Amino acid sequence: KDLDFSNFIVLEKYKLVYCTVPKVACTVWKRILANLQGLHVTNGVHKNTRGRLNLLSNHTLENREKILKTYTKFMFVREPFERLLSAYRDCFHGEYKTKAPYWKDYRAFVKDVLATSSGGGYNDTLPGDVTFEQFATFLVLQWQEGALFQEHWREQYKLCHPCRVQFDFIGHYETLAQDAHLILRMTNLEKKVDFPDWNPTDTNSLMQEYYSTLSSLRLKQLQTIYKNDTKAFGYSYPRPFEMIIDKRIRENS
Repeated sequence: KDLDFSNFIVLEKYKLVYCTVPKVACTVWKRILANLQGLHVTNGVHKNTRGRLNLLSNHTLENREKILKTYTKFMFVREPFERLLSAYRDCFHGEYKTKAPYWKDYRAFVKDVLATSSGGGYNDTLPGDVTFEQFATFLVLQWQEGALFQEHWREQYKLCHPCRVQFDFIGHYETLAQDAHLILRMTNLEKKVDFPDWNPTDTNSLMQEYYSTLSSLRLKQLQTIYKNDTKAFGYSYPRPFEMIIDKRIRENS
C-alpha cells in the first residue's frame, strides 16, 4: 500500500503486468499492450493512452496483492548513464518536447532551480538551452534536497520496485529484440502481436562527448545517485564514463 504503482500496466485478459521505464522502449511496449486491450494506437502513444490503460494503482489493495502474486510481471532496464543522456537529449532538445508546453515549463523550472541555488554557481537567469553540465548540476541539487526525480531520469528501481515486486522477467535495452521475443513466447502472445524491428538510438557513441563536460565531483555524485540501478540490474559503469574519471585522477595526481 505504500508503493506507487502508476507505472504498472495490467492486462487482466492475459494475466500480464508490465512496468514502464521511460527511455527503455516503453513507447513500443505501451503501443503493443494498448492494442492488446483493444486500443488501436499508432501515433501519439502516451497522449492517446493517458487515462485509458488499466493501471495497478487503480486497483484495491486486495486486488493488487492478487495480481502481483498470480500474473506474469516484466520490465525492461537500461544502463543508467546512457539512459540519463538519452533522456536529456530527448527532453531538452527533442523535436517534440522542445515544443510541448509541459517541457517548456520544466526547462524554465530547471533554470530557476539553478539560478536560485547558492551551491549551483548560477546567479542570473540562464540564457539559451540548458547544457548537459547544467542539467547534471540540477539533478544533484534535486537529489541533495531529497526531491523525487521526473520519471525520465528517476532511478529505475524507484519506478518499478524490483526489491519488493518479484518480477518474472527483467529484460535489457541492450538485448531488447531477443528479450522482447522471449517475453512474447513466455506469455503465449507471439502469434497475437509482433515486436517491431528495433533500431536502438546510438546514444552510447555520445557518452564521452557529453560526460567529459562534467567535473570529477559531478561524475562521482551521479555514480552515487544511480548506484542502486547499476548494482540491481547487473551493470558496470560504462567504459567512456570510467575513462573520463581515470583521466581526471591522473591529471590531478
